Amino acid sequence: MSCNRAQICGRLETRGALRFSPAGVALVDFTIAHKSEQQEANASRKAQCVVRAIAMEELAQKIAAFPKGAQVQATGFLAQASRTDTALVLHVQKIELID
Repeated sequence: MSCNRAQICGRLETRGALRFSPAGVALVDFTIAHKSEQQEANASRKAQCVVRAIAMEELAQKIAAFPKGAQVQATGFLAQASRTDTALVLHVQKIELID
């Protein structure tokens, strides 16, 4: 099965330092804080979450330059954090600043 796509808008809440893997790949870990009002079962529901995310190469360098608190829209795929940590992480493939 190949369907794995996620998109979220929110505030760039935390951002680690730009770092490099042993293979020389640029990486940055960050979180996106989301707050919205959604419709569910014919009722309005407040939705909020903090999403862990990671970006590589050019996107990592781009995100490293974003100001903390910037509003972003990020798109990518979900995967577990590591072989031993099953928490989900958004692997960002596209990100842009939004108003």
